[in-house]
Amino acid sequence: MFVASLLSVSLALVASATPGAAPETRAEAPAHTLWLVQPMYPGQDALVKRTEDGIVALLPGDVKPRQVVGVGALATHLQGKVGDLGCLAGGARCREPLGTYLASLGLERVVLVRVGQDDAGYRFRAVSVRSESGARAEAETSNPAFEKALAGVLVKFLSLNAVVEAVSEPAGATVFIDGVKMGVTPYATEVLPGEHTFRFELASHLPKEETRVVGSREQVKLRPALEKVPARLVVKALPEGTEISVDGKVVGKDAVDQGIQPGSRTLRLSREGYEPHEVQADIAPGATYTLEQELKPTSMQAFKLAMKRRQEATMARQSYLEAAYEFTSLTSDTLTAQPVKTEGGLSDVRGNGVRAPGSRRLRGLGLEYGRYGQYFGVMLVGATWYSTGDVWTMGVNVPQDVQNPNVAGLTQVSAKVQMLSLRALQPQLRYVLGPVSFAIQAGLDVKGALAKEEDDGSGDSPRFEDGLYALDLHASGQATARIFVYEGLYASVAYQRGFSLLSKIAGTSNFRGGVGYAF
Repeated sequence: MFVASLLSVSLALVASATPGAAPETRAEAPAHTLWLVQPMYPGQDALVKRTEDGIVALLPGDVKPRQVVGVGALATHLQGKVGDLGCLAGGARCREPLGTYLASLGLERVVLVRVGQDDAGYRFRAVSVRSESGARAEAETSNPAFEKALAGVLVKFLSLNAVVEAVSEPAGATVFIDGVKMGVTPYATEVLPGEHTFRFELASHLPKEETRVVGSREQVKLRPALEKVPARLVVKALPEGTEISVDGKVVGKDAVDQGIQPGSRTLRLSREGYEPHEVQADIAPGATYTLEQELKPTSMQAFKLAMKRRQEATMARQSYLEAAYEFTSLTSDTLTAQPVKTEGGLSDVRGNGVRAPGSRRLRGLGLEYGRYGQYFGVMLVGATWYSTGDVWTMGVNVPQDVQNPNVAGLTQVSAKVQMLSLRALQPQLRYVLGPVSFAIQAGLDVKGALAKEEDDGSGDSPRFEDGLYALDLHASGQATARIFVYEGLYASVAYQRGFSLLSKIAGTSNFRGGVGYAF
């Protein structure tokens, strides 16, 4: 954009110059700065004129004669001038042809300023290029106030700051500039040109405030004489952010130590979510009136604060150990098992599913240990042992070539099933609300099942003395809610769902309740 703008300027300059001008007609010393303004956003052309006028108003008097602001001023500047076209026409070799041409017209620098207005206020972007060297500088500012935003960008290219010297009587007063605490008198600083508010505060004295419009490079001398008052007001209020008012006028927050005229004064402390506190103070001449008060929260605020304290206490406990009693059900009849012992031709025998009962339920005890950060954590290690409360009927598939008389023709067995689930390094995500913690986790579980054959009443010895076993890998997800009842002691309830990855043991649906301790 800057290059395109310079090209437009160069075409205008070429058109205004005398064709074929000799190099010796070049100005002896470039001395002027050209300021060109463009709108940043469509439909904001009115800001161009306002910006040009603002630049002229901010320019210090000693440099103003050497500044060319806007296209109109450029046309006036070019009257009677003849530029050196040698470099642009190819008659001479120059490092910066366009810069050399601009310099021949007395323009040592070109500054392109783009101005726009958006939700943040006024925004300025400026690029400066030196004609001879091509040196480039950029600046960008934004501010709700037009004058402050413009001064903020111009100060990057011109010395505009005004010097402020403040000497109070008596000395030692705190200096505030535009509401910002700056220092203690005697005090000196620099400020941008524009409107500024200066305030001086000193204990046992009335504060003094002054608003002034400061010009570019102005030497501002402030000599406030603070009036000593025959009484003093000292207020300290809690919680942080409490607003302090005297006779309906806000004088500060949290703490105030200032002079005050004696008499009857209405002091009010207020903060959103807290019951206001109001005092009718009779302040005697020469006395110091002191008020220290902590506001009482409203019932809703008290509840919020209690919840916040419980939440902070809960989140501060980063490790936990939990024991749980669990109920789990197989989500299908899949249970592909094989004998523990394979002697006697049993290696090809397979248990091929649970036929009864239909519920396929197990009960167990679990233990797990994990750690949390503020929101994220990990279940480091956990294990659960399950067993059936009743006898299951399990199908058996015996190949025809198996000659073992104990299993020949066998189609099913009655068995009780035990299962062990091991899990580790499962990531967790939690949210804490007061004393209640909600967490979700996901990961892999290693599951092993052992079916021990039960006596079917026939008097025959078990066909599989050591039972049938199955191993599987499950992908599981779990949602847990924990409520802290005393310090780190909590009760928990959870639901877990697992899905078989190897199709050996059916997926599981698991409910659990437990107790744990966080530390």
